Amino acid sequence: MKLKCLNRSVLKWIALVTMLIDHIGAVLGLETFAGWGLEWLYYLLRTIGRLSFPIFAFFIAEGYYYTKNKTRYVLLLLVFAIISQPIYYFALNQNLFDFNILFTFLLSILVMFIVDISRKNPNYSFMYYTFIFAIGIITVALSLMGMPISYGVYGVFLPVVFYAFNHSTSKYAKTYMWVIAFLIMVLYWGLSYLMLDKTVFNSYIDLFAVLSLVLLYFYNGQKGKGAPKYLFYIFYPAHILVLFLIKLLI
Repeated sequence: MKLKCLNRSVLKWIALVTMLIDHIGAVLGLETFAGWGLEWLYYLLRTIGRLSFPIFAFFIAEGYYYTKNKTRYVLLLLVFAIISQPIYYFALNQNLFDFNILFTFLLSILVMFIVDISRKNPNYSFMYYTFIFAIGIITVALSLMGMPISYGVYGVFLPVVFYAFNHSTSKYAKTYMWVIAFLIMVLYWGLSYLMLDKTVFNSYIDLFAVLSLVLLYFYNGQKGKGAPKYLFYIFYPAHILVLFLIKLLI
């Protein structure tokens, strides 16, 4: 039996479905589920939803690597990030300057672009990696100023981890290092809530993201069929809007 049995389309559908499940809980909110006597269901939905982000992060890295027109790729993300922002704000009761996940991915692409330049100009690597460090500092600073980037430093740099290691010339990096780096980042993100005095649930829920590692391990690198090219970009704001309208009706 071939272990690498999941193609790109299958993984994207899994990511979309688990994101939808997560956002059903997030948009309707804990109070709604508690009012129905289904508080446990809220936690279950949010836990299942932890699978989606790492898979999307993986394919943002893959998309950036394989796209023939990187400028078009960035502009597409930017347009949908702007379209999604007011929907994200109203549906999830966020701070007006709490930026949605597409803005996070735009920062990820900026870092991947810098990584590419540094590889082509190794003599200036220190300068380029200083820029990358600055992006991390700015991401943290925005959070402290009440203008957080969705998923924070973890969100910005997880696609970069996938990009840097999966497309490295080192077989060891492709096989092992990306897994180790991924586990470290998930652990950092999950446990960082403890330092911020969040609830026990929020402190540990993101640790369930490690389960997505199993799915990514079975990725066979093939495109597959059944996942329209622009499905994620349209689905992201559309499903949040629909869930918000449902919330207004119940």
